[in-house]
Amino acid sequence: MRFFIIFFLLFSNIVLAEPIYHEKKYPEGTGPFPAVILLHTSGGYKTDAYIKDRGEFFLKEGFAIYAPDFFRKHGITPKTRLKTFTKFRKNIEKELLEIVELVKKDPKIDQKNVFAVGFSNGGFWATYLSSTGKINAASSHYGVWQFGGPKNLTKGYPVKYIQKECSPLLVLHPKKDIVQKYKFVKPEINKAKKKCKNINVHIYDKGGHNWGSSRYKNGVGYDLNIYKDAMKRTIVFFKNNLK
Repeated sequence: MRFFIIFFLLFSNIVLAEPIYHEKKYPEGTGPFPAVILLHTSGGYKTDAYIKDRGEFFLKEGFAIYAPDFFRKHGITPKTRLKTFTKFRKNIEKELLEIVELVKKDPKIDQKNVFAVGFSNGGFWATYLSSTGKINAASSHYGVWQFGGPKNLTKGYPVKYIQKECSPLLVLHPKKDIVQKYKFVKPEINKAKKKCKNINVHIYDKGGHNWGSSRYKNGVGYDLNIYKDAMKRTIVFFKNNLK
């Protein structure tokens, strides 16, 4: 009986320690490699989008990629995406920090050089990770800052996350964003900049939300040139923050 109790407790700890679902890929070579954590949109995690599309930008530059699905464990769908910022916010905070630690324990990864890039919903979480000091730097592409009106469910986050000594953060946002509207986002970004000197901002006059997808809302914000430019800026920013 005593043996059974000890075994049960050990097994329970193992189960509880299981990280959220994620996929990873390494560039060619022997490593150890710097790593980028790719954080998905409210459309959910898709291997083609994050490993084969966005991920390729980083793999070609010598970065390994980790792509976690922070929706799956909590049953979040595109229709229930707002629960990311309300009901499951604290859970996801913890789970993403576990992913960071998992990346750093990977023998193929240079634990001194871990970064994060997020898109829309994922931009919210990239901002969160930059505030923890657990990563070198982060980049938010058309990230969630403020819904405005009755959908203001973020309750002041992610600005509330920002600390004086936050890790460098690159904010890339389009003026014509129809989801994260610039008139609501701009004041939040300005608040963040006042809290941490390591926040860099570039605003695009063209393009819109999800500028890398021709399928999102019939391609209303699609702009291939901006997509490539945003990824290039992010990679340069990360390289400038290598240790």
